Amino acid sequence: MIYILKFIAAFLLPPGLFVLLGIILSVYLWRRRQNFGRFAFSLSAVLTLLLYFSSTLLGAKLLGQPLENRYSQQPAAAQVIVVLGGGSVGSVPDGTERGGLMSAGAARLLTAARLAKQHSLPVLISGGQVFRDGVSEALVAERILLQLGLPQEQIIVETRARTTKENAAYTAMHCRERGYQSVLLLTSALHMPRSMQFFERYLGEQGVKVAAYPCDYTLNPQGKFNPRWLVPQLQAFDVTCMALHEYVGMAGAFLQR
Repeated sequence: MIYILKFIAAFLLPPGLFVLLGIILSVYLWRRRQNFGRFAFSLSAVLTLLLYFSSTLLGAKLLGQPLENRYSQQPAAAQVIVVLGGGSVGSVPDGTERGGLMSAGAARLLTAARLAKQHSLPVLISGGQVFRDGVSEALVAERILLQLGLPQEQIIVETRARTTKENAAYTAMHCRERGYQSVLLLTSALHMPRSMQFFERYLGEQGVKVAAYPCDYTLNPQGKFNPRWLVPQLQAFDVTCMALHEYVGMAGAFLQR
């Protein structure tokens, strides 16, 4: 009964509700195809199928897992951990302070803190203020690392980067200034392939070795197929959208060479 209720609820809330409305519209256009023509039905049907596919765990896995599985968590010898910002929210309460990190940024930072303590490595946090109503991700992350017990001398802050490309460019400057020859790049698994494109380009030009350490995984690589994969889910739609964003960004990075 629990699974039946979850299945019904999936089509009463977005994105399942929009899929259901698309099906209803497609059936209506098919029945009135003499008035509206076959093109209207075909367009509605294709858009509904795309929305349905994008909203399922099956679609999310087909698009997202090639990105998340490209690199594995294999700590390599490095002189510094570079953690990329994953979004921040300005002015929200965070204990006695203001400004917080979004889920991706928080997951990345927690992994970076653990690695820094395990291997006694400095952490370079890269992330500036993207929008006027936001806050510098690096400054918020610095505050959190200090609260987690990481000493100030182990934290390096880069507050200018607003894009992955700028993350790589400004990190390359810090590496040149501090003499780093090897870095451990830490970001979300979906984001890692595009990040490596830029970091291998900018840091590789000055002979710095870049090793990947993905985190913040969204998909279970060993999950077996089950009916839940075919039910529209907001989380699956979110992963699909993020994966598409990464593919577009990777194509753009390739064209910028």
